[in-house]
Amino acid sequence: MASESETNDDPNRVVIALDHSRSDGNKAVWPMNNSDPRWDYRLRDDESWRIGLAEMWVKKQMPIQEEGKMLMALCRTKAEMEADRLKALGVEQPVKSPRPPPREMIQELPGDVNGPDYWKIHVMDLKKKGTVDEEIDHPFNLDWVLTHDYLKDYFVRLPLQPAFVPRIGEVVLFTYSLEGRLETNTETNVVEMRAEDGRWLGMPEWRAGVVTQVSEEESSFLDIVQETTKQQPISYSGFRVETLPDPLADDKSYSLHYKYVPLKCIKPFGSFERWLWPTPREKLHPSIENAMTTMASYSLLHKVRFKGTWPNARIGCKGIYIGPELLAVADTVRLKPFGLKAEDMESSQGELKSDLEPPLNDVMVIEAIWLELGDCDADPHSEQLARSMVPFIAGKVYTRDPHRLNRVMPFDPAPLEKLTPKEVDDAFQQVGMRVYGRWYRVAAGKTCVVTPGMILGRCYEPEATQLHFGTTDLDYDLHGILSGRRYSVQVDARIPAGLEFFWGDNRVETLGLATMNGIDVGPAADQRDNPLRWQAILRILKGSTSESDYRTADLGITRTGPGPGRPRGARKTYSAVSKNSKLVRTGLGAMTENEDSGEGPSNTADSDPSDMDLSETELMAPIPFREQSEGPEYVP
Repeated sequence: MASESETNDDPNRVVIALDHSRSDGNKAVWPMNNSDPRWDYRLRDDESWRIGLAEMWVKKQMPIQEEGKMLMALCRTKAEMEADRLKALGVEQPVKSPRPPPREMIQELPGDVNGPDYWKIHVMDLKKKGTVDEEIDHPFNLDWVLTHDYLKDYFVRLPLQPAFVPRIGEVVLFTYSLEGRLETNTETNVVEMRAEDGRWLGMPEWRAGVVTQVSEEESSFLDIVQETTKQQPISYSGFRVETLPDPLADDKSYSLHYKYVPLKCIKPFGSFERWLWPTPREKLHPSIENAMTTMASYSLLHKVRFKGTWPNARIGCKGIYIGPELLAVADTVRLKPFGLKAEDMESSQGELKSDLEPPLNDVMVIEAIWLELGDCDADPHSEQLARSMVPFIAGKVYTRDPHRLNRVMPFDPAPLEKLTPKEVDDAFQQVGMRVYGRWYRVAAGKTCVVTPGMILGRCYEPEATQLHFGTTDLDYDLHGILSGRRYSVQVDARIPAGLEFFWGDNRVETLGLATMNGIDVGPAADQRDNPLRWQAILRILKGSTSESDYRTADLGITRTGPGPGRPRGARKTYSAVSKNSKLVRTGLGAMTENEDSGEGPSNTADSDPSDMDLSETELMAPIPFREQSEGPEYVP
């Protein structure tokens, strides 16, 4: 046997140098899908190498062998080989791990590039099990992931807020400035501004807008009629209201018209008749007709539970937008008289009747909001979820009318029960409800169910109602709401023939918005451009370590560490937005990924984003969504 030195000096020995750039020792640099066929890598069976290694080991252990002998093996089954392996590991029986679902089952689940169709999956699961009652969890739905935690916290804090305070996503009537106070001029019967010295200053320049930010300070009843002293500037103590664009048009530039205003500059949109009369239609701001177009609409917010027995089911929610307002569980809402229409309140000349009966006295304390699915369709290839889908609102009903049973109502005609002062305080979340007068329990305290058409809006605290409208009557916007819905059905092309409401997947779609707080939403959002990328990001957040997911996510990192990333593209402009929102966006308040504030130096317009040197502190700093600027006044 030759020694090692003799082997090294052997002139016939050839040493092949390794190309370390193509080394297979580092998995991170393995070429994938290489266009060069010379480097088309594939996994190779190493059984022959292991057999060769075993033969070398046997020769080392038994260096002296008689000539004519060789290494041989009996044919063995896989079960015998597995038993030997477990015996060597000291395990008597194999550990059974849960098997993943067959590939055929995964392929049958409905969905598209935007993610799984969870609602269809819920219905398929309902048909399979017969009865389900489960909390909604959609980890691979981008809208759900972005909104769930925010909305969960929002609806916990919402009951602590007074009913008269505007909420995010609500449509309101507002003005940029309001001098003095709003009072009714007894000579003209018009609501005008009145200075401290008693001079009449005329009507404010009203417009309709959507509330995108609310005050960070508590609001009091006095804020309704005058601007009180606040600790923070108006951009924090006020409300950001953006002028409402036409929900049916492509031009969304009205969203550029925004301002932070105090509460006294905001009025509930449903009461528009009180504030706008007698301004002719051609002199009204166009945004007011835009808001009128959305009066007959609703959209559900924060879906939390799916339950049912095949073939019917319901999706429980925490809130619902009806027309201009957001209503939530525990709110007290005003109910219109059963069967009443706008035409019933008008004379033959179209004017409002002076002696209207019956008055509005019924309210409901909301206990539940849900979407009822009737005769569900579990076919994964069918786009239809159910034969019928109707929203319902349920709760306890109370009235101020002791003769309520003399009129038709859709509830149990059980005798009315008069509430004691303590029962009034316990029944309503708002304070001071005894100021409205005596209250009576309807339907013997049973839970009553209504549809969105029966609800007018929130019932404010009596002090707030008095300061807003100079009365504690609850019908201050009755004709305005009903006539607004009638107008909406006539002009909103999105409402199918024969129906009285437009059902939007979300508030963005209902109002036809392209931006909120200067950030693209709906189809204009960056996330909509590359849904596969966001699906990969969601899988990574759920623990995926797939190299394919990391490449698709394009985060600028790999599983083994950071790496160069592609800079983000430029923000979209309004000219790039050519459609109304038609994609699912479950909760308002969930913005798209953080954008720059638009306040960078003027000489960086042509710079390469990859050349910008940003520290980790700068990247993690909050974006100043609130700003002092009132925004440009753009006239389309």
